[in-house]
Formats: sequence, structure tokens, C-alpha cells
Amino acid sequence: MGWAAVLFFLAAIISWLLTYPLVFALKWLKANQTIRAEGPASHQAKAGTPTMAGLGFILATIILSIIFINYEFDWRYLALILLTMAFALIGLLDDLLIIIRKQNLGLTFWQKLISQIVAAAVFVFFLPGTHQSQILYFLFAVFVVVGGANAANLTDGLNGLLAGTGGIAFLAMALLGLKIGQADAATFALIAAGSIFAFLYYNFPKAQVFMGDVGSLAIGAALAGLALIMQAEIRLSVIGGIFVIETLSVIIQVTIYKLFKRRVFKMSPLHHHFELLGFKEKEIVLGFWVVAVFLGLVGVFL
Repeated sequence: MGWAAVLFFLAAIISWLLTYPLVFALKWLKANQTIRAEGPASHQAKAGTPTMAGLGFILATIILSIIFINYEFDWRYLALILLTMAFALIGLLDDLLIIIRKQNLGLTFWQKLISQIVAAAVFVFFLPGTHQSQILYFLFAVFVVVGGANAANLTDGLNGLLAGTGGIAFLAMALLGLKIGQADAATFALIAAGSIFAFLYYNFPKAQVFMGDVGSLAIGAALAGLALIMQAEIRLSVIGGIFVIETLSVIIQVTIYKLFKRRVFKMSPLHHHFELLGFKEKEIVLGFWVVAVFLGLVGVFL
């Protein structure tokens, strides 16, 4: 287990070092976040905070994974790295368009969805046992990746919320990898966890920077892709239960409003509902982290 701790902290240090100059560069370039007008009024104070800093932990994850995972014996992890890069690129383009236009309008819905489906499909095609005769599994796996990426993106709404819950989810996947004897899976998960946790230094409790879609989409896609490699899709729904709950809150809110013109939550995703109930942002985030730890342990050991 000593190697696991070393790898985790090495990833955290590299991620912190890569993000440090990135913070200054993004501030200098005025790569600032545009806040949605539909969000809580309190969030307007965050306007002008630099975004796209997720590049730091994505680069750390990619670099260290290339170094520590032997692709000659298991090229599925090379496909996972490419999947992570693809979703990071989609997120980066979305972030850049929002910055350039100075309004919360990046890629269109269909541009994002189609590009995500293509990237996910290429990844799933290279998973062992995925053939044309298994079209249902192929479609399911693509759905898991695209759904996972967008669920993580929805969760990225409060300082430290996604970085904390995402890091916890990867730690749980690392434990699962060690438990079932998948060393490469544990290695990738530990690297991702350490890299993401380091971002909290810059993002919690007060945000110097935001990770942007470049970070959130990549986190969700990487987590889902890793679960597919490990054949742990069901466990992922528990380990990543926070992302599932956040997504369900949006689906329920939209569906009920369209059918009955009534709102179940004061605002969705769910973390905004708690904000409007009067809970402080830090309290909500810490509460979600606690739930994420509980779900992670349940997903690994039950």
C-alpha cells in the first residue's frame, strides 16, 4: 500500500505545480467565467473568476498515467487517456467560446452531444468483447460515458463540490481496483484522485479559479471509462451516487414542470436547492463530501 500513497501524493504535487502558473496565466489573459443569469443571485459575485484551470489536473493525470501504466500489456488504458483528452478538448472549446463571446453560450447542445457520442463510441469500440453483435452493450457503454461526463458537469456548481466528490469517487475506484486485483485501474484512479484533490487548494473554500468544462467533462468521462474497463458499471452508480442524484434532480425538475407547471425543488441541480433553503455554500459542499465518502465505501465493500 506504500506505493499507493506515494503515487497519490506525487500526483497531487505535480498537479499543484502545473496549476500554480496556470492561475496567473488565466488571470493575465482575463479568461474569466461568465455566470448564468438563471443561477442563484449570490453567484453573480463570482463573475470575473478565471476558468479553465482544470487543465492543470488533466495534464497531471495524463502525464503520470503515461509514465506509470504499461500500455504494451493493456492498451485499454491508452484508450482511456485518449477519451479523457477528447472530453477535455470538448470542454476547452466550450469554455473558450464562452470567454470569447463574454456570455454563457459556448458549443450548442447538439455540437456537444454529437462530439461526446463520437468520442465515447471510439473508446467503447476498443474495449475487449465489444463487437457489432453486441450493439446493446455498445450503446449502453456510450451512454455511461456521455451520461457520466454530463452528470459531473452538472455537479460543478459550487466551490470545491466536483473536485471533492470527484476525487473521492476516484479514491473509491482505486480501493475497488486493489480489492479485485486490477493494479492498472488502481494506478489510474490514484493518479486522478491526487491530481483532482490538489485543485482544491485553488478552488475551496474561496475560488481563485474554476476548473471549467475542460475539467468537469474530463472527470466524468474518465471515471465512467475506468468503470467500463473494470466492468464495474453498477458499482459506479453507487460510488458516483452524488452525480446520479444531481442529474436526477434536474430530470425530475424539468419533467414535473413541463407536465404540471410545478417545481419540486427551488432550483436544480440539487445543490442550488440547498442554497436557496439558506444553507451556506461551504456547508453544502462539506455535506456532499460526507455523502460521497459513504457512497464510495458502500460501492466498494457491498
